[in-house]
Amino acid sequence: MRTFPKLLFTIVIAAVLALASAGAARADQIIFSNFGPGMTFDTATGALISGSNVLGGRVVAQAFTPSADFTFSNAQLAMGILSGPNILQVVLMRSSGGFPGTILETVTLTNAVAPFTSAGIVLANSTLHPMLNSGTQYWLVAFAPDANTSMGWMQSLNDFSSLFRANSFHSLTGPWPEVGLRGFAFQLEGTPVPEPATMLLLGPALAVIALRGRRRKTTLGRYATIKSVVKRTKHL
Repeated sequence: MRTFPKLLFTIVIAAVLALASAGAARADQIIFSNFGPGMTFDTATGALISGSNVLGGRVVAQAFTPSADFTFSNAQLAMGILSGPNILQVVLMRSSGGFPGTILETVTLTNAVAPFTSAGIVLANSTLHPMLNSGTQYWLVAFAPDANTSMGWMQSLNDFSSLFRANSFHSLTGPWPEVGLRGFAFQLEGTPVPEPATMLLLGPALAVIALRGRRRKTTLGRYATIKSVVKRTKHL
């Protein structure tokens, strides 16, 4: 019977450690990044992002596929503004047949983009935190909502394999006639979703604790009853 408390202790400790590890894993992690070392990017070359009055209104979408389940936390894009109102919309979309489809979230940034000559990284923080599923394709889209805006989404230094699509109709619904393999610099961060198996580890530990407590209570009750009978016998 001495091995039972030892087993109980082992199960509880394992469950606590597993949950602690899961909590640590829930900190933001990089889902995708094509920045160079130190968040570097090509400061001279980029894709035009524009409003409807500038070359028809160019919209660019970059594909990515998470390798695990995440809740979306933020996107960081290398951008520089050329002219017009300094307003950028960063749009997260689910893929539909290999094209940008359903909009999951739109983050609007005002006066956040540096001049093209000193292009920098803009941060788009999520407020909705949509779930991104492992193995599912998504799109990050740069959109200029004002008709007169002209911006550049700067190119990655070494990513020539990321799928992109674009149109010059100022449309988030397509069509997307331009397609190619070229990475425009961006990084996505998210919070990993713990696997159900991790949460289930606590179940056996709690069950053992409850069973142990119930047995102890029953034993103490029986002991008290026997003790009472013994006392009565002595008085007879």
